[in-house]
Amino acid sequence: MRNWERQMLEALRAFLFHAPAPLLLTEEADWQRLWVLCQEQKVLPMVVDVLAPALTRAGSAPASLPGVRTQVLRSTAVQLQKNQAFLTLYQDLLQAGLRPLVVKGAVCRSLYPKPDLRPSADEDLLILPEELPEVLELLRARGFEAAREDGEQVIPCRDGTTGLYLELHRSLFPPASQAYGGLNRFFDGAFDHIFPMNMDSRMVLTLNPPDHFLYLVLHSFKHFLHSGFGIRQVCDICLFAQTYGQEIPWDRVSDALGQARADLFAANLLEIGRRHLGFTRYPERVQAWLDGWQDGLDCGDLLADLLSGGIYGGSTQTRLHSSRITLNAVSQADRAGGDHRLLRTLFPPREDLTGTYPYLKRHRWLLPAAWGQRIWTYLREGGGSAARESVAIGEQRVALLKKYRVIP
Repeated sequence: MRNWERQMLEALRAFLFHAPAPLLLTEEADWQRLWVLCQEQKVLPMVVDVLAPALTRAGSAPASLPGVRTQVLRSTAVQLQKNQAFLTLYQDLLQAGLRPLVVKGAVCRSLYPKPDLRPSADEDLLILPEELPEVLELLRARGFEAAREDGEQVIPCRDGTTGLYLELHRSLFPPASQAYGGLNRFFDGAFDHIFPMNMDSRMVLTLNPPDHFLYLVLHSFKHFLHSGFGIRQVCDICLFAQTYGQEIPWDRVSDALGQARADLFAANLLEIGRRHLGFTRYPERVQAWLDGWQDGLDCGDLLADLLSGGIYGGSTQTRLHSSRITLNAVSQADRAGGDHRLLRTLFPPREDLTGTYPYLKRHRWLLPAAWGQRIWTYLREGGGSAARESVAIGEQRVALLKKYRVIP
């Protein structure tokens, strides 16, 4: 592990547990690498909150620190504004008799010692199908613009005034996905077990703790099957396990994770927290479940993968494109050799491209145009070498899927 990666993990541990963080870097270039890494992982405000005072006390602040602090102050002010706008809007939805469930971002943010320092690009709401028209009507009345209402799973909505960005989910996972569409079955009764939470003195409705923990893990698992996920998701999951672990029926959750082939993956996520982020006192139920995996706990490769991939595996375009290989491996749709994998990476089926090129949902005949856009991207990034790099990354990540028993 490189020094700036270790410095980020130490700072996150200190932030989460009010502990001192050692200062491991001395060179300005390494500090700049740290800031870039933290920005990629969307944890910069938390890391700066810990390191800035320590560096000032030590009298060894790098030249880049003042600019980074200014950046963090601005982003935190924006996050605070969006948080308040979201909670106000949510109360309007409740008063209208609607029951959207808040998932991920806002719920996870509430678990942190300083919630406003855990950034969220968007807020996610799970909507009952019969309530969706009323939710959209209310949002439009509040100034939101909805896009892609014909989307199979998610309707994005944005408020141009506050910058608040919502994703309205018809389901928690895209039903059409061969690799993970079946995960929705674990949440069929979600609205029968609503869990009220107090968030900044206001009530929100969300999934109950077992369902929410399972969803957080499976959401990261979904991104793992694509091109990866980041350290912030590990913090979210470990904090949730620490806060609600004693209320979660681990036998049921473990069974669901096993059915999804994500149980060893989940255990190693919690092990990253225990080994690298300071989560040494999970509730007894969590510890017992985790200790039962002793023979399978080897989180080093998983940690290295998430540190290199950015928040959702988006650190580079070649890594994003590599998801074709991993998804094909999981769905068992691609058993071809290297050259055929290269072709499939360049020319994936229409279903795999609708997220990137929404026009394919309405105009199937434009698939060659989408392939052309995709190939042009490769050419800009280095021609065939970029495509082959995507294949190499994809096959390396397929080896990770095998290591953590996602595929045989």
